[in-house]
Amino acid sequence: MVKENPAAWKKIRLDFKNLDAEGLSGKQDGKVAVNYEFCIPDDPKKWKEVHRIDPGATRQIGSRGRIGCTEHQWLVIGSTHQNNYQRILFELASLPYVERIEQTFWE
Repeated sequence: MVKENPAAWKKIRLDFKNLDAEGLSGKQDGKVAVNYEFCIPDDPKKWKEVHRIDPGATRQIGSRGRIGCTEHQWLVIGSTHQNNYQRILFELASLPYVERIEQTFWE
């Protein structure tokens, strides 16, 4: 369990008001999951730590994403449609190498 640090919430740039308890957004008859993205160092140990927290997350090696990962970082994409999504986001944001978590907008 991660020690509570309220500053971690400031790294998460998702509008929780638009998400229900299941991590879905939208009207009742057309709810969708919200994807989020963040960068981590290109280090397999860090990826293993992230994947332990968010088993549904995927690495997008070589992609910068909208968030702008560098060539020495991996883009990670996750989804709010999972149990305890807010806790997962908090634990990810609590990692010292995660600078911020942004909503993914697919084009």
